Amino acid sequence: MTWADLRISASRSQSIICKLVLAVFVGGYALFPALVRAEVTLSAGVDLLSWSETTTPEVTESGPVFTLGLAYTQNRDAGALFAYRGQVWGGKVTYDGATLFGGTPVQSKTDYLGLNNEAQVRWRKAGKPSGNLDGVLGAGLALWRRTLSTVQTEDYAVGYLRLGVESGSNEISRWTASEGFKYPVWTYLNAHFNDIGFDSNPILHPGKDVAPYGSLGYRFTPSLQIVGYYEGFRFGRSDAVQSNEVANGLGPTKLVQPASTMSVFGIRAEYLLR
Repeated sequence: MTWADLRISASRSQSIICKLVLAVFVGGYALFPALVRAEVTLSAGVDLLSWSETTTPEVTESGPVFTLGLAYTQNRDAGALFAYRGQVWGGKVTYDGATLFGGTPVQSKTDYLGLNNEAQVRWRKAGKPSGNLDGVLGAGLALWRRTLSTVQTEDYAVGYLRLGVESGSNEISRWTASEGFKYPVWTYLNAHFNDIGFDSNPILHPGKDVAPYGSLGYRFTPSLQIVGYYEGFRFGRSDAVQSNEVANGLGPTKLVQPASTMSVFGIRAEYLLR
């Protein structure tokens, strides 16, 4: 892969992100009169993050990360409505794996810092006193930085779709629940190979696979609820790229991102603002 190829890949990636952002703004502008009548929810919580890579020896990471969230949902009893979900998260987890060359076992700490943004179109069916039922179609962009050492950093960007259902979405429901699937339609991984001994930095594109999600919550008051949930991504093995390893004289080297799974089990407190 040449530097020209890298510039073309980066240009295409920027074009995709710009189109996603433009679509969200155009949709939001068209729905602005209805968006004024909306519910805003703030949240804070803690997640148990687990990351695993299918390698020999296997690479695993696990540990707590902390989250702050913002939810924005159009307030309608039935029919089509717009929603937004945003979250910033970060923390330090335990890394158990091996060195890139030689496979020497290593145990250390990995820092994570991430930002999630998701626009949703929902179709609401008005329910009985037990609550509403929403069909959910979402399009999101998840960004996170994975810092494995002072010189090794990985930057991920994942554009994804969400399809699922959510019950008890109104404030009179004691119980809330959701379930569905997420699928990454676009993946990008900048592993900063030129910082760890290579003479170039080809971009990797992890494979795409379906991942489930779900949640269960209990509302103590019309404004306060606690939610437990599962989220994550599943990635297949990326196509191989090539770069010259110059720090140790290894020369031309094929590089891949192995099949990987991100699993997040979390609990958060949500407070509905008026």
